[in-house]
Amino acid sequence: MYSIQFLPADIELKVQPGTLVSDAAIMAGLEDLHLPCGGKGTCGRCLVEVVSGNPIQTSTARLDVALAGKRLVMACQTKVNEDLVIRIPEQRETAMRVVGDSHFLVGEEYLPDRSALSSLYRIEKLTVPPATIEEHYSDWQRLVREIGARIGSSNVTTDVWVLRSLADALRAKDGKVTVVLQEDDCGYRLWNVNAGHSPVTVYGLAIDIGTTTIAVQLVDLSTGEVAASRTLYNAQIGRGADVISRIDYAKNPVRLFELRELVLGTINELIEGVAEEVGLPPVEIRAAFIAGNTTMVHLLLALPPKHIRETPYVPTVNTIPTLFAPDVGLRIHSQAAIAFAPGVGSYVGGDITSGLLCTEIPKNHDEVFLFLDIGTNGEIVLGNADWMVACACSAGPAFEGSGIKCGMRATTGAIEYIEISDDKREVRYDVIGETKPAGICGSGLICLLGELLVRGVIDQSGRFNINLDTDRIITQGSNKAFVIEWAENTESGENLVITEPDMENLMRTKAAIYGACSLILTNVGIEWNAISRIYIAGGFGRYIQIEDAVLIGLLPDLPYDRFTYIGNSSLTGAYIALLSRDHRQLLNEIAGMMTYIDLSSDSHYMDAYISALFLPHTDMSQFPSVAKRLTDLKSTT
Repeated sequence: MYSIQFLPADIELKVQPGTLVSDAAIMAGLEDLHLPCGGKGTCGRCLVEVVSGNPIQTSTARLDVALAGKRLVMACQTKVNEDLVIRIPEQRETAMRVVGDSHFLVGEEYLPDRSALSSLYRIEKLTVPPATIEEHYSDWQRLVREIGARIGSSNVTTDVWVLRSLADALRAKDGKVTVVLQEDDCGYRLWNVNAGHSPVTVYGLAIDIGTTTIAVQLVDLSTGEVAASRTLYNAQIGRGADVISRIDYAKNPVRLFELRELVLGTINELIEGVAEEVGLPPVEIRAAFIAGNTTMVHLLLALPPKHIRETPYVPTVNTIPTLFAPDVGLRIHSQAAIAFAPGVGSYVGGDITSGLLCTEIPKNHDEVFLFLDIGTNGEIVLGNADWMVACACSAGPAFEGSGIKCGMRATTGAIEYIEISDDKREVRYDVIGETKPAGICGSGLICLLGELLVRGVIDQSGRFNINLDTDRIITQGSNKAFVIEWAENTESGENLVITEPDMENLMRTKAAIYGACSLILTNVGIEWNAISRIYIAGGFGRYIQIEDAVLIGLLPDLPYDRFTYIGNSSLTGAYIALLSRDHRQLLNEIAGMMTYIDLSSDSHYMDAYISALFLPHTDMSQFPSVAKRLTDLKSTT
C-alpha cells in the first residue's frame, strides 16, 4: 500500500500499487477533478501537479510527455507506484497555467538553454585585459574583442557618450566591466559600460497579437524566468470579428489608425499590468519580441492592409525590421528594440513561424508533420526540416462563438463540455465558473455537435431527427432547435438552444479547415497516414477534445497518440525568440524555406471544402472509426 496526499484539501489515503491518481481522488471524495473524456486520456483536462514522488505515466496521448518537465500529469493516465503528494488545481487554474505563464505546453527541449541565453537586450560581465606596449590596442578594440569572444559577433556599434566614459570604466575595477548590448538587424549596439561586475536585472516582453486575444509575458532576460503574464481580448473585436472584416474596416486612413490605437491600447494595458505585478516601471522594460498574423502586424503599424486581400495578395512587408518602441507605440523604454517574427504570406504570418519553434518540424529531416493552428483563421503547415508548405483558410469566428445563437467566448458562463443521455432527454455539461450557463464556447460547440451526431439526434447533414421521442427538439420560428438547457436554469432566463442554421455555420467552419488540410496533402502527394504527428496550436486548440473533433470531421481519423497539444505556440515562440539569438536566426530560415499556397487561387479548394460539408465527411473511408460508430448506432435503433 502507498500513501497519496491531495492538496489543497490535505486529504491522505492508502491505495494499492497501480491505482490511477484519478481513482484515488474519487476514493478521497474530491470533486474538483473532472474527467470529461471518461478517463480515456484524450482530453487532457484532468491535469494535476506532482508535488513529490515519481508516479508512472501510461498515456500514449503525449500531453503528459509535453508537461512532464513541469510536473503536470494527467490524473487518469498516471499510476501510483510510491508515496505521492498531488495538488489538484481549481478547474480553470490549470488551463491558464499551461497557456498563460511559464508552464509552457511544450517539452523542455524546445525552450532556450537558460545557462546560455542570448536575448535581444543582454547583460554581459567581462574582464578586459589592460593595454600593453607590445599590444597597443585601443580601449574600444580590446572591449569589442572580448564582446566578440563572448557573443560570437564583433559587429558592435555604440554612441559617443559611451566612448566618453569607456576609459574610466575599464580602469576603475582592473578591467572588470558589465556591458549592456542590444541586438538589431545589423549587429549589436553597446548602450552602457559599467565598472565592475554589478548584478543587473533587465526585463523584456514576449507578445502574441491574436485576432481575438492578445497575450503578454514579462520576462527576466538574465534568467529566462517569466515574471508575470496576462491576456485580454483584442479591443479591435468591436470593429470586426475576423481579419477580413478588419481589413475592410481599415480601408480609409482614419479607421486604420483607429484600429492601431485599439490594439495598442490593449497591449499597453497588458504591459502596465505585468509591470505593476512585479513593481517595475514600464519604462524600465528594454526589449520586446512580437508574433502575430500578417493582418494584425499591419494594423499595429498602421500599414495599409487592403492589398492583403486584393490580387495578387501581397502584403506591404513580411519581415519587419527591428524598430524602436516609440515607432511601434509601446509605452516602454524609448530605446527598447522591438523585433517581429517574420511572416510568409498574406495569411501565414509570424504567429505561425514562431509557433513552429515549439515543434520538431524545423529540425527533423526523417518524418512528416502537420502543424494546425485553429482559431478565427485556420493556418496549416505541412513538412519537416527539408521542406515546408503552408496555407491558410478563413474559418470564420464560429468557434469563437460569433454567428452562433448560443455561442460565446470562453469566459465565465460558457459551457465547455456536454454529454447527452442515451434517451436524449438529459443533458450534462460543465460551465466555466460553475455559474448558470450563458452560452457555449468553441470547445463546447465541437463537443455538442459530436454528441448530437453519435446520439442520433442529427443526421450527417446536420438535420434533426424529428421522430425521436424527446421534448428537447423544438420549433423556434422557422427552424428546428435542440434545447441544451431550459429557461429557468439559464443566465438569460430563456431556453439555451442550438439551431440547424447554427450547425450549418459550424459545419462550414470545420469544412474550411479540413478541406484546406486535405488539399495541401493532395498537392504534396501525401496520405494522412504518412503524418507522424499533428501539432494542435492556439489557445482555443488547447481545449479541443480529439475524439469530438474527429467525430465531426474537423481533425483526421488517426490514432490519438499522433496528436500533440502545444497551446499558445505563438506566444511561446515569441518567448523563445526573445531569449535566443539562434532561434531568431532559425525563424528567418523557416520563413525563407516555406512555400505558401494561396487557396483562393486554387480551383480544387472548393471541391475539398464541399466534400467536407458533411459529418464527418462525404467520403466515409477517410473516417473508418466514425463510420463504425454510426453503423453501430443504426443497428441499435
